[in-house]
Amino acid sequence: MTVVQLLPTHLQYFAEVARTGSVTEAAGALRVAPSAISRQIAKLEAAFGVPLFTRHARGMALTPAGESLLAYTRRAEIETGALLASLGSGASPRSQQIVVAATEGFAHRLVPAAMAQLRRFHPRASFTLHVVSSDEATRMVVEGSVDIAATYSLGHADGVRVEHTSTWPLFAVVSPDHPLAGRPTVTLGELAHHPLALAMRDTSQRQLLDSAARSEGLALRPVLECSRVAPIYEFARSGEGVGFISELGAGPRPEDGLVHVRVDHYVFGQRSAQLQTPVGRPQAPLLLDFLRLLIVELDPDYVPERASSLTRQLPPA
Repeated sequence: MTVVQLLPTHLQYFAEVARTGSVTEAAGALRVAPSAISRQIAKLEAAFGVPLFTRHARGMALTPAGESLLAYTRRAEIETGALLASLGSGASPRSQQIVVAATEGFAHRLVPAAMAQLRRFHPRASFTLHVVSSDEATRMVVEGSVDIAATYSLGHADGVRVEHTSTWPLFAVVSPDHPLAGRPTVTLGELAHHPLALAMRDTSQRQLLDSAARSEGLALRPVLECSRVAPIYEFARSGEGVGFISELGAGPRPEDGLVHVRVDHYVFGQRSAQLQTPVGRPQAPLLLDFLRLLIVELDPDYVPERASSLTRQLPPA
């Protein structure tokens, strides 16, 4: 079957370089000359007047401007896929079931909320949800055993298609009568003096916390280590100590009986929340609708089919 591609050539090339982190690898995947890709990237950077990538010995990494353009490109790809599917030229219809892998932070609220909303439009839709670690979620996408993963990443993920990426702050969770409850922000140095309930060492959240602590010469000594959020919440709710959570746009909820205090440290900007799908797999309309709903949860400014202001700046392909 012929694959119909509606995205401009320069955006196709840009997205592949962003995915692989290399002009050479992108050229191999797209079967074009590396010089052709370099020219298109140069055209984009000249049109925007800012660099889209930083170049270093290990490859190419997106700048903040590049991250913004990639987010737009991924949304455009989703809308293109939905259009092709509706015209009968895209992916062939698949089962009404969607298989999802998600870390517990996503699985706690965001993913189930999107599932429930999808069923209002597709009453026959059903789901299988695997709550796993970040590494396991990405591995399941690479292996093709799930349709989509909602997970965290500390860097470039090989072998997956990143549909959306965003960064969320880390918050300490404490009881309303805790000494830190009235604070807008708190430092790791201040937190180190309180009993801590931390995620296990193989989680991206714990790795970031340990990295931030090392950068300040601190040692975080938890009194509770746990692989699940609920016991950490209960430990904090009792007033005994401090837990941690990434907000994912959910915001504190009074019914939790907890207060959320933002942790002030630059390291936490290094972890991104990602929606990942298998590379090269046709996406059914049902999955595209589910992706839209997840992106809306992560990006309140995202409106499907709305033209981005970036499109008015793009040079001819």
